[in-house]
This record gives sequence, structure tokens and C-alpha cells, in this order.
Amino acid sequence: MDFVHLFTSPDGRIGRAAYWIGWLIILAVEVALRLVLGVPFATTPADTLAVRGMSFAVDTVLLYPSIMVMVKRLHDRGYSGWAIGWLIVPYSVIMITNLFGISGDPEQMGVVETLLLFATTIIMLAFMIELGFRRGSAGDNEFGPAPHKLGV
Repeated sequence: MDFVHLFTSPDGRIGRAAYWIGWLIILAVEVALRLVLGVPFATTPADTLAVRGMSFAVDTVLLYPSIMVMVKRLHDRGYSGWAIGWLIVPYSVIMITNLFGISGDPEQMGVVETLLLFATTIIMLAFMIELGFRRGSAGDNEFGPAPHKLGV
């Protein structure tokens, strides 16, 4: 498996196994970064701007490889990679509002924040089912040849 291509290029297709391996690696990197940097997994407005900024930086660094893995999996399902915008746009709004301390307080969630979190969660679950559990399109498609077992 070509990990550089997996995490840096939107080209091609990947199967479910490569998708889950990619996600496990991204998750491991996130856990390691947060532990090493002492950054909580969920920041609140009570956290300092420096802590919220570090959390934003970790999320931002991992956003690109996450998108690349999901785009290749979307390609395997026969969808354009642009469909990832349905997940990335609301997630980015949450990242930015958390950075500025506008959101993230579980004790004082407003209606807009609640709706945004609910919508993002539903969209994330739909993507997880679509990309993580559904079989890719058979044979070659407009995005390339069918992936080899565990191949990129």
C-alpha cells in the first residue's frame, strides 16, 4: 500500500480495507499529537486561546489526509470527490467557532450550535455507512480501475 498516495492525492480508488486502515492511522496520529501536545479532545470556551488554537491546528493538519482518504473511497463508490463538501463545510464551521470560543460549551449550547452538531453527526454517520461498509462499484469506473485488495 502506498501511504504517501493514500494521504496526499485525491486520484484513484480504494477499497473498504484501505479506507479503514487509513482512518485508523489518522486516528492514531491524532491521539498521539493530542497526548504529546497536551491538547484535550474536546475544547470549550473556558480553555485558553492557545489550547483552542493547538486543537484547531491538530484538526487542520489532519483534515487534508482525511479528505484524501474519503475522496478516493467516494471514487470507488462512483461518486465525485466534491461530495465530501457535505461533511467538510459544517465540520469546518464547528472547528472555526470552537477556535474563537463561540461554541463548544456543552452546558450552554444554543439552537444554532445544536442544529449544526446534529446535522454534522447525521452527515458523518451517512458517510461512515456509505464509505466504510458499502461495496465499491464493480470493475473500472470513471475514476480508475477497481482497487486491488488493500491497494490504492
